[in-house]
Amino acid sequence: MSKQIHLTSGPITSQLIRLCLPLLAANVLQQLYNIINSLIVRHYIGGDAFAALGVAESVMNLFIYVITGACMGASVLVARFFGERNFPRLRRQLFVSGVLIGGTTLVAVTLTQLFLPQLLRLISTPDELMADTTAYLRVILVGMLFTFAYNYLAATLRAIGNTKAALYFLLASLGYNLLAAWILVAQMKLGIVGTALATSSAQLLSALLCLAYMRKKLSFLRIRKTDMHLEPMLMRLTTSYAAVAALQQSSLYLGKLMIQSAVNGISTDAISAFTATTRVENFTQAFGISACEAIAIFVAQNQGAKQYRRANRGFLQGFAITTAIGLGFSLLLGFFAQPMVSLFLGDDLQSIPLGVSYLQLMAWFYFLSFIGHSYVGHYRGIGRMNITFFGTTLQIVVRVIGTYLLVGAMGLDAVALSTGLGWVVIVLFHSTVYLLERRGIGYHLPSEDGPPPKQA
Repeated sequence: MSKQIHLTSGPITSQLIRLCLPLLAANVLQQLYNIINSLIVRHYIGGDAFAALGVAESVMNLFIYVITGACMGASVLVARFFGERNFPRLRRQLFVSGVLIGGTTLVAVTLTQLFLPQLLRLISTPDELMADTTAYLRVILVGMLFTFAYNYLAATLRAIGNTKAALYFLLASLGYNLLAAWILVAQMKLGIVGTALATSSAQLLSALLCLAYMRKKLSFLRIRKTDMHLEPMLMRLTTSYAAVAALQQSSLYLGKLMIQSAVNGISTDAISAFTATTRVENFTQAFGISACEAIAIFVAQNQGAKQYRRANRGFLQGFAITTAIGLGFSLLLGFFAQPMVSLFLGDDLQSIPLGVSYLQLMAWFYFLSFIGHSYVGHYRGIGRMNITFFGTTLQIVVRVIGTYLLVGAMGLDAVALSTGLGWVVIVLFHSTVYLLERRGIGYHLPSEDGPPPKQA
């Protein structure tokens, strides 16, 4: 389990698949946290609690995606230093990223706890959902510190090609989460707070397992006293990589909060339908996100080893595989929307048609999101975080503006159509930038033994 995958030589396609499969399993398992909570809340507590969970998770997901974005951004540097075999600098980088990202997470959690009522009113949370939403978030926000710890450690393992270890630990914590949620909610009757306690403690367990494994099996990652200083160069690099990646994710989820606010103004049925479709979308998006991570790790390691042409070949092969997967999901969402939505909504006859219409409209555009993931992996791997940030910001602006312009006439379908148009825009943007690069306009790919690319 401690074996790393060295990506700078050998067959590219098989290496990408070996990277991607454990990442996919981990991302799917991560989505199962939310799915388990949703099913338990729906079955044991009720429809209003399920809707409250959807509103709460629009806030919670902002934290999760900023944290994961920052950790993935910083892990690009880990992968690069690993490709260079520069282990002392790798350890110093781990210390710097831990201090900067962990400290920022602590400050953000504290501020959100202080201003949580105001935040929930800002996103138009219905009064009947306010108590449950607040209770859930009070607990889950504390758990964001454990979420950071796990993602920081797991991203490090993935960056060195060890994608299986974090998967095993996540699997163990998922089993724990299922048992704990059943005990706390079904047996002890703690309501929605029980689901938050189960999820937070499960994240703590997965972080502790990762830490123990790394200390025992991967001594070259063990931070020593001599590594514990905030080297200015590494601080600048980490800020550049992690902060821009976090800004990319925060712009996406701030936009989603605004979209959630628009949905909240439609009806409780629309909130429930949107919560269910978000579960479906998050689960299927795990496949694209995993491909993005695999491409980024492959490209970054080869950048560190100065194998620039090989890095680009890895991106192109990953692009083809990811696009094919996206086309498959477009078909699945189009033809199986009703059973997917019914899994979360049961016999809710008012919400199910809304969710089905949403997924069927989105299916026309869905494969484009997977193309976008491929480009993000490429640009993240070569360190051009600004490209992913601009693309994501452009996408979310289209989604938010489209939603607010159309929601009065189309209801929940306005969100689906605007999301699809956002994917059209981001693919056009990334494709244009990439083609300009290949033609030698602006940034260009260096020769195999030339200097590394400039960082934006």
